[in-house]
Amino acid sequence: MALEKELQTYKRELTSLLGNEGQYAVVSGDNVIGVFATYEDALKIAYEKCGINPFLIKKIQSVEQVQYFTRVIDEVCLT
Repeated sequence: MALEKELQTYKRELTSLLGNEGQYAVVSGDNVIGVFATYEDALKIAYEKCGINPFLIKKIQSVEQVQYFTRVIDEVCLT
């Protein structure tokens, strides 16, 4: 699975990251690169530090909000 190591690192470090709840963590491999106030700042640093190597940007939340996406596209969605 893509970014499996990064997700494991985020989950392992979540307790220590919760002091920055609402901000964005940049994770690459087994390392948390940093925590940033905005997604844009996190993305900029992630590309600077990781280049083309895999990285994860995750909003720090004590309770993760469930997102639901569907591939079902019907006529109602297209109008």
